[in-house]
Amino acid sequence: MAMRLTPEQCKREVLRYLPQRFGIPVEVLDAYHYLWSGGAIWLTSVPLELIPQHRAVQRVGIRALRKVPNGWKPTTPLLQLFDRYITRHRIALTEGQWRQLLSGQAIDCLRENLPVSDWTPGYVALALGEVVVGCGYFNGRFLAHQLSKVRAAELAEAFGLTVAISGEGDDE
Repeated sequence: MAMRLTPEQCKREVLRYLPQRFGIPVEVLDAYHYLWSGGAIWLTSVPLELIPQHRAVQRVGIRALRKVPNGWKPTTPLLQLFDRYITRHRIALTEGQWRQLLSGQAIDCLRENLPVSDWTPGYVALALGEVVVGCGYFNGRFLAHQLSKVRAAELAEAFGLTVAISGEGDDE
């Protein structure tokens, strides 16, 4: 049987996961409305009672969290929306580290001496300088990107890479 969450259950999941994982304040998240569609929780600023209850309206807002076997995967648009509030599991990578990720190579955080000692395995916000660019996954030692193929290709082009890109996620 397919999972389906009520708007209240969606909000509960968001308010449980995002503050704990990324440090986003509950009061910031509480200002939005959440609904379930297509195996994901969607975020909108439109009060749910104003959304037409018509079959033609399937989704509104941005996809925030996608259900995956081990819990929730945040989307890149969600991480970018809340960029300034993300205080946990966020890492600023150098241009060289981004090139490494986008060419399909995971980063060995131990070897690179990245500040991940207080991290737990799971999804992370990947930044270039001070700006969150996308979602990554940290397995306890290695860091890989979780960008869609389209987003990874756009970033690779911006970095001047001609290497074939293998995207892991589908969050755009």
